[in-house]
Amino acid sequence: MIVNRAMERDWQLTEHQGIERTLFRTNDNGGNTVMIRLKKGAHFPQHLHQGEAEMLVINGQLLIGGVELVKGDYLYARAGEGHDIVALTDAELFLSTEQAMTLII
Repeated sequence: MIVNRAMERDWQLTEHQGIERTLFRTNDNGGNTVMIRLKKGAHFPQHLHQGEAEMLVINGQLLIGGVELVKGDYLYARAGEGHDIVALTDAELFLSTEQAMTLII
């Protein structure tokens, strides 16, 4: 059993301005379960998912692959699908990936 308490989370800055994450777990295929915090205007570039990915907007408003999502909205991406992420407001996103993703720059 893995427990990750909200008050004890280790938030790490990413290489993308205005985006930080906390890692819950990594699986054997290189996928992760994370929570991501994005500042308004932050942009995570276009990327391809090598495996399935599930996302749940915890707070805020995001544009993911051109689709506007708000608190409580869920998005499922199949392996091979790509998209970017833009924070329209300060936002938090729960993300679980089956495998790693590849940035398309």
